[in-house]
Amino acid sequence: MSEPWQGQFAPVHLAPRAPEPPRKKPVKLWALLSVLVVAMLAAVTWLVVETTRTPERPAASAADLDRATKTVTAEDGRSAMTVPERWVELPEEYRLPGSVLALGQVFQERYLMVISDDKADFKDFADYEETAEISLTELSGAVVGQPVDTTLGGHPAVRYEIHGSFEDMAVVYWCTVVEGERAYHQILTWTLADRRAASEPALRDVVNTFREK
Repeated sequence: MSEPWQGQFAPVHLAPRAPEPPRKKPVKLWALLSVLVVAMLAAVTWLVVETTRTPERPAASAADLDRATKTVTAEDGRSAMTVPERWVELPEEYRLPGSVLALGQVFQERYLMVISDDKADFKDFADYEETAEISLTELSGAVVGQPVDTTLGGHPAVRYEIHGSFEDMAVVYWCTVVEGERAYHQILTWTLADRRAASEPALRDVVNTFREK
């Protein structure tokens, strides 16, 4: 398997400084989610340019690429997921601060990031969810769908779908907040809007493998 090249990932300087968070809410979660929109949309744009320049594409279908899987454990040891074998880890310099897992597949333009937060930093899960929702709805240019209650790894969770654009390129991504036993978690996935039909089910299958350790 070929090694990932630097052009796969967006430079950190593409992400502007996040705006100040609401005074009553913890800074960490709000800032991370605020930076995410521009940083991740910029990453997708960079990826499209670089993959267009690549002369050869894998002959295998998306289904073939996803058939083999591997289990990955978050850096803080508090969670794990099962992802396609060909997914690669994003280098540290291209990851958001606080992320404990960051993976993706450049040819399919499917990406995932996990951020875990200590429960002590929030009053309760409702407070954590509200903080996430406030940060998403206040982002410029982002259209946030209604929250959908779900269960992930046996834990209560809420899923948001967000639509945005960057340099005339439509992007869709999903933010799922999870009430774990040991921590609160954000699972973030994204892809190009024109690849949603194939990518959303595949990304959701990966997200559904999330489990707390």
